[in-house]
Amino acid sequence: MIVSRSMPTSSTPSDTAPGGGIIAPRTPTDTPAGPRRAGQALTVRVQWPEPGVVVVRIGGEIDTATLPRITEIIRQRLTAAHLHTTILDLTDVGYANSAALDLLMLAYNAAGRREARLLVVPGTGQVRRLLELTGLSALFDQASDVEEALTRAHL
Repeated sequence: MIVSRSMPTSSTPSDTAPGGGIIAPRTPTDTPAGPRRAGQALTVRVQWPEPGVVVVRIGGEIDTATLPRITEIIRQRLTAAHLHTTILDLTDVGYANSAALDLLMLAYNAAGRREARLLVVPGTGQVRRLLELTGLSALFDQASDVEEALTRAHL
């Protein structure tokens, strides 16, 4: 399921902030690659830890089936009037194929059009491996975790 939650503009995050809610639940289905396990369902959480900064946390699978949902949420969040930094946290992605690269390039181009900064937290799994294998690692401003990305958002 995709979960979108807004965070208040104070420094104390809250999961019960107004504007949050559940968007587009996803149920396990069979794919050409075999049955999808329920434990790998797509999750997307959107948080606004401070004015002008959005954190998009993605977990589960990034593939051609989940890409449209993720890109729509990112597109919506990148239209914020005073956005200066987007943090894309991919730490909890358990499976990623070339669709993850499409997602990263979409976010990169969208941030560039808005003259906003994009910070990527690739984690230690498949997303990092994809970035390294394709040579795209150098293209993205990466952080080891969201806390580091939030600190760097002010530099």
